[in-house]
Amino acid sequence: MLRYVAEEIASVATNITGYAIIITDDKGIIIGADHDNIKRLGELHEASLEVMETGRMKKHTEEDCKKLEGTYPGITMPIAIHDDIVGSIGIKGDSAEVERYGMLVKMIAEIMLKDRIEAESAHIQYENLQMLVTMIITCDDSELSKVAIDNQGKLLGYNLSLERVPILISRKEAVKEKKTERDAYSTEVFKAIKRQFSNRQDIIVLMDASVERYLIFANTDSNRDKEAVVEKCSAIQSELKEKHSISVYIGIGRPCNSIEAMKEGYKRAEMLLDSVLLGLTSKTIVTITDIPLERMIMEAVEYYEGRNLENRIKNILQDKNADMYLELVICWCESMFNFAETARRLGIHKNTLTYRFEKIRENFDIDLHDFGTTIALYLCIRITKLSSEKNSSI
Repeated sequence: MLRYVAEEIASVATNITGYAIIITDDKGIIIGADHDNIKRLGELHEASLEVMETGRMKKHTEEDCKKLEGTYPGITMPIAIHDDIVGSIGIKGDSAEVERYGMLVKMIAEIMLKDRIEAESAHIQYENLQMLVTMIITCDDSELSKVAIDNQGKLLGYNLSLERVPILISRKEAVKEKKTERDAYSTEVFKAIKRQFSNRQDIIVLMDASVERYLIFANTDSNRDKEAVVEKCSAIQSELKEKHSISVYIGIGRPCNSIEAMKEGYKRAEMLLDSVLLGLTSKTIVTITDIPLERMIMEAVEYYEGRNLENRIKNILQDKNADMYLELVICWCESMFNFAETARRLGIHKNTLTYRFEKIRENFDIDLHDFGTTIALYLCIRITKLSSEKNSSI
């Protein structure tokens, strides 16, 4: 790990002290240096060997350096992480002068190294968690798969039989800056999520870096936790909007306490989030009980996948005024069959609306005053349109 941060340590320390600095690995080989000493990379710094063996700082005079390969006057100090010596630092200059910077440079090196190790450790944890969630949402429901997933969860410190609520949080549009998976765990969206969902048993993973979509299985051990989920989601939205002008949309599924339920809960949360992103509701946070009609339509899309529902409204779709007639049916139903409200929503006169009703009856043999026929037609139109929108977004 020191090798990956050695150049950065040398550069930062040189800028602070004004002295030339080199970093070695645990074999005494120079792996980091200031700009003026970059040619020394790969060379042996013999003074480091004794320093790392004793664990103590050592000064080197010009006379000392004549006997030590690759060593200049100054001081050399060990770099230690958790009591393990992993390398050394050499500061070039008059030892009496540079010694006063010794502890500062050593502290800088060890802090930077610890930060890098912790960041790498966190990334590995997220990768393992990502693998666990992928196993859950793609589980084939066999007992063997469930046992494997449960064991993987235990290895990572998660009890998958605890009750959790699945939550999907996403932007609507792709972010301008391309995000890698590593970057996505340091975004403002992720930080806001972590501030609200910080329980050790909360599972948070990245699903799509391009729109910063995150999946949370939020631990809800008590009724209060369940009630607080929506409040926490609202707090995330408010923080991101007010502090960073970022809008996010949220789908919240049913509580689940098994691998099968987590898989199903994820699908429901995805369905609810899609209902927001596709404009089926004006809400920005939706739960499984918020939008029963949209839920039914979304489930119908899945059920009728590949069944070519367009055939049921084929005649209308082939008409040159198809869009006008489809919009009329949708407005008529969503206005609860109120003639005046439908005309207002469409922005037309009542006489014009009457004319269009007659044309639908003449051209397609459809009576829009027939509740059963009209509702079936409405659902067919919505399912067809939604299927088309989902396919075009893939």
